[in-house]
Amino acid sequence: MDGGLTAWLQVLGSWLIFANTWGLTSSYGVFEAHYTTVLLPEYTPSAIAWIGSVQLFLMMAIGLPVGAIMDRGHLRLLVVAGSCLQVLGMLMTSLCTAYWQVFLAQGVCVGIGSGMLVVPSVAVLPLYFSAKRMLATGIAATGSSLAGIIYSIMLRRLIVRIGFPWAVRVLALIMLAGSLTCAAVMRLRPGHAKRAPLQWRKFTSDSCLVCFTAAFTAMMASVYIPFFYVEDYALDLAIDQDTSFYLLSIMNATSLFGRIGSNWLADRWGGLPLALPGCLSTSIILFFWRFATTLPALVVLVAIYGVVSGSIVSLPPAIIANLTDDVSEVGARIGAAYTVAAVGALIGNPIAGAARQYGQAVPVQVEYQGTWVFGAAVMAVAAGLVGGTLWLRRVGGSCK
Repeated sequence: MDGGLTAWLQVLGSWLIFANTWGLTSSYGVFEAHYTTVLLPEYTPSAIAWIGSVQLFLMMAIGLPVGAIMDRGHLRLLVVAGSCLQVLGMLMTSLCTAYWQVFLAQGVCVGIGSGMLVVPSVAVLPLYFSAKRMLATGIAATGSSLAGIIYSIMLRRLIVRIGFPWAVRVLALIMLAGSLTCAAVMRLRPGHAKRAPLQWRKFTSDSCLVCFTAAFTAMMASVYIPFFYVEDYALDLAIDQDTSFYLLSIMNATSLFGRIGSNWLADRWGGLPLALPGCLSTSIILFFWRFATTLPALVVLVAIYGVVSGSIVSLPPAIIANLTDDVSEVGARIGAAYTVAAVGALIGNPIAGAARQYGQAVPVQVEYQGTWVFGAAVMAVAAGLVGGTLWLRRVGGSCK
């Protein structure tokens, strides 16, 4: 455990999957801006957000069956099938001209393909790492931050130079190259026991796991709100388009430090004690977003938000693994938690968009204040539930 070429190749494979799943989600602000201003201007930002939210929802919702399939020894099948669906969905997105077409191609097809990859990317690492489990997960999670930077900048520049359809096709080819590498290097640890599908009664009888899964659901309902809306917010503040776009890249860049740093510290202090201040800090930043009305204020805010929210994405799968006694059940348990948390991912961003006073003659900060306050409130709930999980671990009871 905790080393060797094969183990670190799994980190590489997981890094590439993080790039093509969570990294793609972190870049959705570019798609949102293009759809609302060019391709689908007749639709509200909330309606456009449903495309990205359904993609995120399906990426997590099929976690339970995917985790069970992985625990039965079919990791490579999941990687190949998921990669094919992802690339197909992106290629179809490049051909779309109507809302329903984009919804099916990017929201549904890419979402299902991503869902077949997400659980394996985090569930395979605990099979190879023990003492360095959190660090390995944190390194893999930086794939989403770097991809969020690279994909968003690349798409923005290519859309201007060669148009949206070809920009998306180039992205699909890059994703295909990463997927082929994943299929070549990722494998289950020799001797990994094949398990029957997860029993829900056993899952729900673990009070710590149930409480943290509820916290994870609240995290997913709120953490991506700035990634979806920061570019639109900046544009409405009359900040020029190029500068507005780079705010998303800054947020992805600084999240690198949050993901690696929080997971490195979590190997020493534990994941839950790090997740609590992460949620509290994220909630506070979301609340103060309504007061950021100038470019310098926004730059500072997105930079800090990237750091403090980094742990929200990278810590949960490793925490769930640490709450699991039998390592052969890790895939199914992470998958089950992702399936439940998918509900938050589905409804959070559209509700935040609906909370915006769109089309009303009010100042921009007033128009968006419902969006930011909603995110702050939900993340505060997540912090309370993480605190509840810590309390359950201390008092014992049915918590494992």
